[in-house]
Amino acid sequence: QMPDRPSLSNVLQRCKPFFVYAAIFSFIEKLLTLGGPFYMMAVFDRVIPSRSNETLFFLTLIFIYVEVIEVIVGVFRSRLFNRLGDVIFLKLREPILKVTLRYQLQTPSSYSTAFDDLETVKNFLGGQGLRAAFELPWIPIFLLILWVFHPFLALLAVIGSALLFFLAYMEDVVTKKVSVLAGIKLRQSKAYIENAKRASELVQALGMRESVGNRWIKMNDEYIHHSLDARNKIGRIVAMSKFISGIKRTLSIGIAAYLVLNVEGVSAGVLLASTIIMGKAMGPIMTVLSSWRSYLGFKESLHNLEELFSEENWPEEGFIPPPPKGHITVSNLLYFIDRKHFILNGINFEVQEGEALGIIGTSASGKTTLARLLVGVLEPTDGAVRLDSADIYQWSINGLGEWIGYVPQEQQLFEGTVAENIARMGDAYARAEEVIGAAQLAGVHEMILKLPNGYDTDVGVNGKKLSGGQRQMICLARALFGAPKLVVMDEPNNSLDGQSEGLLLDLINRLKEKKITQVIVSHKPSILQDVDKMLVLGQSKQLMFGTRSEVLTWLKVGKKAKVRPTGSPPKLQQNID
Repeated sequence: QMPDRPSLSNVLQRCKPFFVYAAIFSFIEKLLTLGGPFYMMAVFDRVIPSRSNETLFFLTLIFIYVEVIEVIVGVFRSRLFNRLGDVIFLKLREPILKVTLRYQLQTPSSYSTAFDDLETVKNFLGGQGLRAAFELPWIPIFLLILWVFHPFLALLAVIGSALLFFLAYMEDVVTKKVSVLAGIKLRQSKAYIENAKRASELVQALGMRESVGNRWIKMNDEYIHHSLDARNKIGRIVAMSKFISGIKRTLSIGIAAYLVLNVEGVSAGVLLASTIIMGKAMGPIMTVLSSWRSYLGFKESLHNLEELFSEENWPEEGFIPPPPKGHITVSNLLYFIDRKHFILNGINFEVQEGEALGIIGTSASGKTTLARLLVGVLEPTDGAVRLDSADIYQWSINGLGEWIGYVPQEQQLFEGTVAENIARMGDAYARAEEVIGAAQLAGVHEMILKLPNGYDTDVGVNGKKLSGGQRQMICLARALFGAPKLVVMDEPNNSLDGQSEGLLLDLINRLKEKKITQVIVSHKPSILQDVDKMLVLGQSKQLMFGTRSEVLTWLKVGKKAKVRPTGSPPKLQQNID
């Protein structure tokens, strides 16, 4: 089930004690940093003129104690910020995971970077970014101390601070566009190479390594070009910032020395202390400048997460219907990515409880998309898919999964044991009887026992330690785990040999005896010889729906049954034959 819709403001509100303690520790730490300049001021103005060893000893002892306290407070402050970032991550990871898994298939670009955004938020709140925010209030305090020493020193600090903030603003203005382009090119190159790695066998077999590599290098070069442009611009601004900081430091010493020489009451201790405090006043500014880019990234990531947690992605939990019986009704079903590319258009059919439906059609006719709609993975653009009169997409949000068996076209297994995969990555050993029952129903129990460790055999990443046929049969057993009332199989015999295909035919009949509704998508009509009804798709439309005999007759003689054909029956006939 989907968890309650999270709210970033609520999560941050719950972390309010962290911010309070962070402010307290930051205040104490910054206050203690004033110990150094005041110690130096006291030595030059009190100890040296009086030539008192006792005063020097006790002053040194006091300020060593202050330094020790500062270090301890700094350690606790650092741990506090680190913990804050971890708490935010822990509170948001589960809802992000669930909404990403749910919607990734429909709009992958919107959710592929969700965890990157969360990591950015965590790093900012637990790193220098947020710490800089607690240092900013100290800038006017340092300026006030300089004003007490002499207004010229404060004026110099104000001018230096204003120039540095202006440069930070210019950095954002100058580099924003090129940085965005660099980020886009980086994501594109990453996505391309990840796709190439997933298709490594194809790349190797077809001799595509050089062409694929050249394409990636070209995309990566574009990223490097924009990234270098951004870094060059940032480098010029950073150099200017360092120049201004150096000039300010030199002028602060020069002005302080001038005041010592020409203004009564300004001592050498003031000169040294003001120089140090000037540096401390610039410290928070430099921290803010160095954190400015991370702040912009944090702001963008925060916006992305707020969109992720919008109401349209988090429908309210509705009433959970009783266990379904398996009656499917599809009415006026429409699905498209954009209005120029319809994937399914005007699909209408009905399957009674316990019936088996076979779906055939030409390539790219929408068969796999229809299978995904039937299990609630995708939301229809229009129309409805209903299971026992309940909208299957809304029901899937509220726990329909345990009543559904689904075998996707790709053989997808998770790293773990055979038993854990059949148990849908749950506690396989607490439900061992159900695991074995599903395997026996799928006809793979004997095959599993012959594996090196039986049900405890590790399948490897994506099941790479098993053959294609073994993976396919385990996927079938997983679909039958529990008590499914609807089983949808998309090309379930793709990787099966003749013997395993015979087991699949027996399975279809056994499921019919158990009154389990089935939908089988297949290019091989031989597997559909025992289905009750058939649906023919072509050019994104429903060409024919009826009993198996009606559809086969329609295919052979080219006559319409219930729906006027829009494709060429002989081409489908060749597939059937």
